[in-house]
Amino acid sequence: MNATPLQWDDSFLIGIDELDFEHRRLIDDLNRLLRELAAHDDKRGIEQCLGDIYARMHAHFALEERVMRNNKYADYDEHKSEHEDLLANFTEAMLTFINAGDIDSGGLVEDDLSRWLMQHILTSDRQMSAMIRDRSRD
Repeated sequence: MNATPLQWDDSFLIGIDELDFEHRRLIDDLNRLLRELAAHDDKRGIEQCLGDIYARMHAHFALEERVMRNNKYADYDEHKSEHEDLLANFTEAMLTFINAGDIDSGGLVEDDLSRWLMQHILTSDRQMSAMIRDRSRD
């Protein structure tokens, strides 16, 4: 596996400090997993990374959903559904790896997870943040 690590830059900032912090941590965790996968020498290390990412995503999504509820975000249900879909897909890939040792089978980590995370931050999260900021100005 030769996935290119994700590089954090300020274009990923959505303007909600606690969510920006969590996004950066998710990218750091994903890059750690990519390094573990590239090394292919420690199944337990990969399993630990997968578990850490799952726990961080779950906690991050709960925080983000609380922010959306507290601000009466109009697209809450759709945004929450995106979170649920990613967690379901990630759980499936994680279990595939644990049971068969083959995380590459679905390409979730190398391509899909990285792409989803960036797309979600740059579109859905940015849209949510803009609505919250606009509402706070009213």
